[in-house]
Amino acid sequence: MNDWQLSSSSDRVALDIVDGTGPWEGNGPHYSRRTPGSKTFTGVGQEIVLVHPSGAAWAVVRQRTPAPRGTGGSRGRSGETAPTAYVWRNMMFRNLGNERSSDLIRSAVEMTVHSWIDRYGFLPEEPMRTEIDASAVRSDLPGYSYRRAGWKTMKRKGRMLYLRCPGTQIVAAAATHNPATLLDLGGTA
Repeated sequence: MNDWQLSSSSDRVALDIVDGTGPWEGNGPHYSRRTPGSKTFTGVGQEIVLVHPSGAAWAVVRQRTPAPRGTGGSRGRSGETAPTAYVWRNMMFRNLGNERSSDLIRSAVEMTVHSWIDRYGFLPEEPMRTEIDASAVRSDLPGYSYRRAGWKTMKRKGRMLYLRCPGTQIVAAAATHNPATLLDLGGTA
C-alpha cells in the first residue's frame, strides 16, 4: 500500500492528478484548485508532495498563518512583533484510482512523516490538519475517508470542516523511521 513516491508541486504527474489532465483527463480539477493549469499548486512554505501510482496525490505544507485581520501586521505596519504562528496542513488529497482513500491517507501520513524528517530534520510542533469545504465535495459525509483513517474533527465553521491527524499516528510513523526520533518528540524508544 505504501507505494507513495516523493514528488513536488510542479511535477507533471502530480499536476495531472490535481488538475484532472493527461491520463486523468475528464475528471476536472480538484475542487480546491484555485488556478487549474498553473505550474504549481501548494503556495509558499515547506512542503511534502506525494503521488501514488494508482492515481492519488497528497500535499502537506507548513506555512505561516497570516496576522489577524485589521491589525496591519500582515503588511508590516503594526509596529509590534507578534509571535510567528504556523499551520501544518494537508492541503490536498485526491484519489482518482481504485485504492481505498482511508488506506491511502494512513500510508501518506507515514510517508509524509518520514520524508519530512529526511528533508527538514524535524517534525512541526503543530498538529497535522486538513480543511474540507463540505459544500464542494460530492459525499453526503464530508471527511468520511479521513475519519476512517483515524482523523478527528476539530471544528466546523460555516461550510468548512476542520480535521486533525491523531498525534499517535505521527509518533508511530516517526518511530518506524528512526526510533531515536521518538525521543525528540518526548516519547520513549
